[in-house]
Order: sequence, then C-alpha cells, then structure tokens
Amino acid sequence: MRKESSQPANRRAPAAAAVGAMAIVLLAFAVGAGRAQDSAADTGITGFAPARVPAERELEQKLRAIPDAARAGENLRRLTSEPHMSGTEASHRVAEWLRDQYRSFGFDTDIVIYSAWLPMPREITLEITKPIAQKLATPEPPIDADKDSANKRITPAFNRYSPSGEATAPVVYVNYGMQDDYHTLAAAGINVEGKILLARYGKGYRGVKAKLAEDHKAAALILYSDPKDDGATQGDTFPNGPWRPLTGIQRGSIIYTQIYPGDPLTPGTPATANAKRLDPADAPSLPRIPTMPINAQDAAVILGNLGGDPAPPEWQGALPMTYHFGPGASEVHVKLVMDYQLRPVYNVIARLRGTSPDEWVILGNHHDAWVYGAADPGSGTASMLETARALGELVRGGWKPRRTILMCHWDGEEPGLIGSTEWVEANGAELQAHAVAYLNTDVGVTGPNFGAGATPSLKNLIRDATREVEDPRTGGTVYAAWREHGMAEKNDLPGTARQSAVADSSGEAPVDAIGSGSDYSAFFDHAGIPSVDIGFNGPYGVYHSAYDDFYWMKHFGDPKFAYHATLAKILGTMALRLDEADVLPFDYRAYALELEHLTTDRIRRATRDEDEQSLEPALDGIARLSISANNAAHALDAISAAPLDPAKTAPINHALASVEQAFLVPEGLVGRPWFKHPLYAPGTYTGYAAVALPGVTEALDRGDSPTLKREADALAASYARAAAKLDEVTKLAEAAAKSQAGQ
Repeated sequence: MRKESSQPANRRAPAAAAVGAMAIVLLAFAVGAGRAQDSAADTGITGFAPARVPAERELEQKLRAIPDAARAGENLRRLTSEPHMSGTEASHRVAEWLRDQYRSFGFDTDIVIYSAWLPMPREITLEITKPIAQKLATPEPPIDADKDSANKRITPAFNRYSPSGEATAPVVYVNYGMQDDYHTLAAAGINVEGKILLARYGKGYRGVKAKLAEDHKAAALILYSDPKDDGATQGDTFPNGPWRPLTGIQRGSIIYTQIYPGDPLTPGTPATANAKRLDPADAPSLPRIPTMPINAQDAAVILGNLGGDPAPPEWQGALPMTYHFGPGASEVHVKLVMDYQLRPVYNVIARLRGTSPDEWVILGNHHDAWVYGAADPGSGTASMLETARALGELVRGGWKPRRTILMCHWDGEEPGLIGSTEWVEANGAELQAHAVAYLNTDVGVTGPNFGAGATPSLKNLIRDATREVEDPRTGGTVYAAWREHGMAEKNDLPGTARQSAVADSSGEAPVDAIGSGSDYSAFFDHAGIPSVDIGFNGPYGVYHSAYDDFYWMKHFGDPKFAYHATLAKILGTMALRLDEADVLPFDYRAYALELEHLTTDRIRRATRDEDEQSLEPALDGIARLSISANNAAHALDAISAAPLDPAKTAPINHALASVEQAFLVPEGLVGRPWFKHPLYAPGTYTGYAAVALPGVTEALDRGDSPTLKREADALAASYARAAAKLDEVTKLAEAAAKSQAGQ
C-alpha cells in the first residue's frame, strides 16, 4: 500500500499549480482541436484537398462493393482445413496457398523464412498421486456434430516454451496467479516454494503467470480455464453455444514477451539461418519451470482434494465445490518432455507497388494457429484476403496506388510474435524510412461488436472509416453500433471507472491503447511505426482450443460471414485513406491532449516531493509538445485547400510519419531495453494490456525514486524530440504554403 505524503504542503504547491495551469492551457487547446476537427469534417476527408474528395469517395465506394461474405467463408474453410501450428509443414502449406492467392490478385508476393527456436511436445504426463491416484491431462474429446474435432493430427494441448521437467509435490491454488494473488497468499501465511501451483486463466498473460511462479520458486505450474471466466457461467457451452465446455483446453505460449518478443535466442536481431544465437540457458525470455494447461474437469479433481483454509470469495470459481488454498494432503506428479529445435517460420509478404514507392502502408495478420484457428487468426486472414482482392480489382480497373501497399501474413505469432518481430528486426531501418502506418487484425471476427486499439494519432482515422461502412446487424454505420455498444459497456462499470472511461472517450467510440499480444508489437513498441489493431468481437469461449474451428464460426461466431466482409471493407477504407491522402491523417493535437492527461495524472499519483520534482520536466515537455502540435495543425490547415504535388508533400508526410519514432527512447525501458516506446507498452506484470507511460508508472507503483528519475528524464526528452519533429512539419508546411501562394 502506498503511504500518504507527510511532506509540508507548500513543498508540493509548485507542481500542483503547474498542473492547474497546464489544464487551463490544454482546455483551450482541446477547444481549438475540436473546432479544427469540425472544420475538417465540413470540408470532406481529413488529409484530402476538397477537390480530391469526390474521387476518393468514389474509389472507396468501389472498393466496399467488392468484399463478399461467401468468398470470405470459402477462404476460412480453406484456411481451417487442417491443423497448422507454426513450425510444421502444414503452416508452410498455408503460407504457400496465401502466396498464390495474393499473386492471383496482382500482388508481387514472396515467402520470407526465418529459423526460430521452437519446441514441440514429446511427452505430457499429469496425475494426482495423493490422496487418490488418477491420471489427468485428459485430451479434448471429439464432438459428434463437429468432424474436425476428431482429427488425429491435433497436437496434444501444451504450453509452448515450457521447459522439459518433472516434479512431484503438494498443490497450492493461486487464483489467477498474478502479483496481487501472491500478496494474498503471503498474508495468509502460505509458502509456495517447492509446490506445484494451480492457476486459472484470465486477468493477465499466461507468461506473466509462469514468470511469477518461477520467481516464487514453485516446482511447476498448471493452468486451467474456469467456467466462471469463459464457460457455463457466461452462457451455453460448445457445441450448444459459443462458450468453453468443461473439456476445453486453452493452449498458449508462456515465453516472456513482456521482456522481449520474437525468437528467444536472437533478441534485437533477425533469426536468419546463420544468426548468432544465445545459449538457451542464457535467454532471458525463456521460462525455467514446467508449465502445462488442463481442462476444468481435471482441475476439479485437483481442487476437490486440496486442504487448507477456504480461499476468499473473489477466488471462488464456478466448479461445484469450495476452493481451498491447499496444500493439505494433495500431491500431483508432472512430467513434460519437450523437443526443442530450430524450426522454420514462413512469412508471406505481398506488395502492390505505388507511384510513390518510398512510402509504405502496411497491413498484417498472422496465419499460424494452435489448431484450426477459425477465429484466431483465420477470421482476420479471410477478411484480409477479401481486402486484397478488392484492391487488386481496383488496379485492374485502372487505379494506381499512390503509395506502396504491403499485405503481410506472419508465421509464429502464437509462440511469441516471432514472424513479425524477426521481419521488423531485419528491416528496421527501411521500415523507419518508409512505413506510413501498420494496420493489424488478428482475431478478426467472433461476433458483431467492433473494437479497436491504436496510437492516439490514428484513433480518428478508425472512427472516420467506420462511419463509411454499414453494420450488417443494425443497418446503420459500424461507427454508430460501435459507439452505442461502447457506451453501454461503460455504463456497466463501477462509478469511478465509468466516469473515467466516459471522460477519456469524450463521447466518441472508445479506442484503446495498444500494448502487446499481437503482431503490431514490434512495429509500435520497437520501431515506432504508428499502428492500429481492429476486429469484431462477441461471445468466444473456444480461444486456443481444438474447438476454434469452422463449425464454431459457422454456428456461433459469424454464421453468414457478414462481419468478415465488413472487416475487409473497413481495412480497405483505412488503407485507401492512408494511401491516397495528400497529407497523412495523423492527429497529433489529440495525441498531445491524451499525453497531457496522462502526465498530470502521474504527478498527482506521486506521494514524495522528490518524485514530483522528477516529473516536472515531463510536464514542461508536454506543454511544449502541445504547442508544437497545435502549430503544425494550423500550418497543415493552410495548405489543405488545394492539391499539392506529391513531391512537395513527401517531406511533410515523412516528417509526420516519423513523429512516433521521435518518441522512442534509444536505450529502452529500464530492465526491458527491447521496448523503446516510453508512452505505451505492455505491463511487466500484465504482459498484454497496455500501460501508459510505463517506465514512470511502474516506478511510481514500486516506490522506486531513482528509476522514476531516469524514466521521467527519458520521457521529457521524448516529448522534446517529438516537439522538434512537429516544428519541422510546421516549417515544411509553411514553405509549401508560400510556394502554393507563389504559383
């Protein structure tokens, strides 16, 4: 628990006054930004000269008429025709099929191969030995109605990157196995050292659960899905509904992507065949204790034999028993034998070359799956194929892209974002020189509810694109359905959380921050490429199980594949706006406003004078950044009335796209140097969810004043670099305006 400050009030007054003054400045700034946005809306499409808007709208309408639900369904049926885990020949076959599809659409397409350290299971043994003897690790049974669930080539459920190992020990139930749960156990006087831990999935990345178990010197970790979280408590279970049956198992990687993603033996460098590699014993991202997943039925056997005190009410799941801490007389034997080898991963890279080949718009999705992967990731893959087909049809009709469009399908995402990370590490300098933005989709469709995450400068691009696309269920726009659902979800939150969420979105449809957990991570967190992640969601309990297959999608996720086609239209609309814009549609005023809220919030959280003083330079930095963003926006407005020659806008657009890179901290976050972005990153103890201002936030949470000082200084320098880049945008735009006036 953080202590309240005991320092004299007058020592805290300067920072508090600065926060108040900044709030006044930014209020005026926000009003100006709002007026500018209204003005942009009145004139048509952000980033387009009014004279070019009719042609752009016509082009977008042509594109949105092409994606077809039936074709998307056919794509998904082909993609889910066999299990295709990364590192297998089946994954190679999917990559070859994707390559051929893109070539048929008119894209220049190749397969790029990396060589990654990947395990496959040889032996998985779990049995309870006391007070009863029973073999566990029960496989998912076939479902009569779903023939794909009976395929003999389904790999037994395992946690990728678990080491081989064997342990026999008493069991302790650790709830979700997250940091606060260990505090509860310690307060209850329970020592987990040398024990086998049982944790339920949820509340954080499974790799964080494994790392915490390792840090607490557990002998092994067993993970299971409780029906309270994604099973019968939520609704009907598969095959009668979309939720996880008691027999369903969530596979998943436990590699420590919160330290760095990608091949564990080549951090920061591409995993080519001849790359210099770490010894596995020295790889920081590799777990050290055996970890395995089981179904809820097997977990019930273990939980039913635990002793000790009853766990707190918030630790109780939905299995028919009282959950106890353990250990009691229970004892479990775990044995895992893993086959680690260098195995190939196959990225598919397709290019549609534009008239300005030095500017790239990149779309991406992964193609490897734990089993069939109908939702994760096949729905996104099927939709992207329809986007690509639509773009190809436009080219056949005479359209020539202004910028080069790359469409990428990554392999090895499920083990640890491997394919995308290695590609970014191999092409980092070129990407930073040419990439405009990266648009990601992963679990593209599990229901009708649109959701998005993005760097703040691209949030309005998503909102604007969804205003143009019809929602299949409501007949209105996707944006209207998205906003209505988002506000309804906020109304279900507790009071303070609801007020915060509504205030953050300012009445607009909510766009989340991006952390990690999908292939945008290397682009955004490491290379500073502005990034977006979008998809449609709904009731989805078969995540990473053998039941995430075509049958599930056809009966529950998107039976008519209408939302697959809708996702293709949104991706295509966003791609065209980025591709065809005179001036790239980045909103850095909105970005600065969001950062102002975050920076002042962190100052309010500080309970020590020295911490407040450490953060004051960041407050000064965000003030300068806000002014620079406002000046750049006004300068860009001045050149927006008439189309400019692309040669004149190229340096402006390059500077706009590189503002995100200017934020990057070359030395990275403390303890996690691969992560270069100081504004948003996955949390050390969340693994997927974004933490805003992560270095500062986590240092404050730990009460670590020396690290806070270092991270706050890095943050202030980051703001200054971005402000300087925006000042460059202003100068370039002013020069273009003078040239325009002289014509």
